[in-house]
Amino acid sequence: MLGKLIFLFIAVPLADLALLVWMSSYTGLAFSISIVVASGIIGAILAKRSVNSVFSKIKRNFASGQISPDLLTDGAMILFAAGLLLTPGFLTDAFGLSVLIPQTRRWYRSVLSRWFKQSVNFRYVQMPVPADENTVDGDVVNKSEPTDTAEPRRIKSGELLP
Repeated sequence: MLGKLIFLFIAVPLADLALLVWMSSYTGLAFSISIVVASGIIGAILAKRSVNSVFSKIKRNFASGQISPDLLTDGAMILFAAGLLLTPGFLTDAFGLSVLIPQTRRWYRSVLSRWFKQSVNFRYVQMPVPADENTVDGDVVNKSEPTDTAEPRRIKSGELLP
């Protein structure tokens, strides 16, 4: 995994630089740089709109007690796309802009979800909860019996009711 990351951190910037040099040989350096700057500005505008939209939906869901993994994934993907747009180059800008488009982001999310489900092994293990200082001490009142003014009976830990 580390080898793949090192390759990506070296190969992607080199490919971006090579493409920028190649493009500038045909269009001129000023035009190539202006395209990179324009894509960065457009990307920043799209990222801000996307972040505002997704985060307002996330806040509404949290307020209503719901958690949407798709919205959380979208938020993370938008932040990733914004980071790609900070990197100057055609490849990173094109990929970052494509992540900001909701339809392609949905496709990326489904591919990422499939990869994650295949790559990660989930196991459910139920652990016993030890009784400690976090145990809540409470009173039990039997509602079927007539109430009297006597103090409710206190149940000790591990004691069974009759």
